[in-house]
Amino acid sequence: MLMTLTLIAALQTAPVAPPAPIDCSDPDHRAFDFWLGDWDVRQTGSEAVVAHSVISSTAGGCAIEEDYRQTVGPGGAPLTYHGVSFSVFDARRGEVWRQFYIDSGGGVTVFEGGVGDGAMVLVASGQPGAMQRMTVAAQADGSVRQQGESSTDGGATWTPGYDFTYRRR
Repeated sequence: MLMTLTLIAALQTAPVAPPAPIDCSDPDHRAFDFWLGDWDVRQTGSEAVVAHSVISSTAGGCAIEEDYRQTVGPGGAPLTYHGVSFSVFDARRGEVWRQFYIDSGGGVTVFEGGVGDGAMVLVASGQPGAMQRMTVAAQADGSVRQQGESSTDGGATWTPGYDFTYRRR
């Protein structure tokens, strides 16, 4: 018993080595940097600003944080909506991008995906067969286009949802 207590005491006082740092400067971790900035958000094809979004690097450059505040809803109706997301390249989980999104309505959505065809494509699964897909793509004029779609048949077909263009302030 004394030997066991001595071993436990030694383990409790032994310094724990921190995990090896991850170098977040590689191209995989930087793949979403085109989205960083202070943006006015418009419905694509419109000049009316419906939201403001600040997207910044955080956690020592290993994650991206979005602070999204929408004040104009469908048809120009006033709206108070706030969303926050954290996006990270997760090499330990198979080289996938993950986004954790929380909104002012109490919604929580976890997206996964990656870069393909010049865009970040992230998908979230909900109820059986229900899915959301978000595509974020840099545009030639320096803007960023974000499109949302939903599916109720496991991704066999997609219904368009929102379509926003982010322009730097």
